[in-house]
Amino acid sequence: MREILSTIVFAGYNVQDLLIVAIAAVVILAVATILTKVLKKDESAPHVQLAVCFNCAWQGKVSRHAGRCPKCNEPLGDQAIKRYNGRDK
Repeated sequence: MREILSTIVFAGYNVQDLLIVAIAAVVILAVATILTKVLKKDESAPHVQLAVCFNCAWQGKVSRHAGRCPKCNEPLGDQAIKRYNGRDK
């Protein structure tokens, strides 16, 4: 095993050196990905809203203009309010 690790691959660098660099790159990429997700701002688009379907319990983001449940096609959010207030008849 030591013979394989000490084999010179490129310009004086051996397999062990390349493995260390590869592992370090993977760790840095993983930390950067985690930090990006943790520090990401939750910017909601003005045309999207969070909604919960009371018919089938689906929850997620839907359009404000054509907000319908993707499972059961019930109106959600602003569309449900318009429908129940009598504007969508």
